[in-house]
Amino acid sequence: MSDKENTPALRLDDLEYKGLKLWQYPSLYCFTSDAVLLANLSKVKRGDIVADFGTGSGIISILIAAKTNAGKIYALEKQSIMCDLARKNAEYNNLSDRIQVVEGDISDADRLLGKESVNVVVCNPPYFRKGSGAERGSEEIALSRHESSCDLKGIIESASLVLKWGGALYMVHKVERMAEAIGYMQSAALEVKNVTLVYPKADKAADVFIVEARKKGASGMKLKSLVVYNDDGTMTDEAKKLYSKE
Repeated sequence: MSDKENTPALRLDDLEYKGLKLWQYPSLYCFTSDAVLLANLSKVKRGDIVADFGTGSGIISILIAAKTNAGKIYALEKQSIMCDLARKNAEYNNLSDRIQVVEGDISDADRLLGKESVNVVVCNPPYFRKGSGAERGSEEIALSRHESSCDLKGIIESASLVLKWGGALYMVHKVERMAEAIGYMQSAALEVKNVTLVYPKADKAADVFIVEARKKGASGMKLKSLVVYNDDGTMTDEAKKLYSKE
């Protein structure tokens, strides 16, 4: 069987913003709303150098490139098949001049990108610890959902290494791992500035949080909340504004 016959089928999804579209492998791992929320809550200034840790299909890199004046975005990804997909998506959306896909492990980020070389790191990491629960599905799905060679502590340490003084890490993760993540950030000279608790609905418990941490930043943290859906299933006004769909 040829490599072409082994390649999973692709699907083209509309991102509902400035005509952007994204190719995905439905049989592998598709992006979730968590990635979109993270991209929209990340503060990127004109000319900033951004590192997108574990880019997957490139969804976060593409949204940041389209919605900000970032200078360069390094889309770091371990899996070759996803690197090829991220390059395809950057090219399809005419963003190849600003998005550079880098194949490699997050644990090697300082070697691949350079120490203290970026202004912003964004990361939607695997939520589950290595060996926790059943790692179902393909190897690609398992790597997207479960920590592998670089765990949560390693991701945060790598982010600190590549960030310039005052640079920011933006990360989304499960609420049950928030204390763990903040502890690792403090140990890595990343001062937590903002934490946004994300509630699916007002009467539901927060599922994930999005954190902003500054390298060697001043102490002082603000806690925020975001409710995504109304009781009738429609998106809240705050979420609509955040998504800024056309």
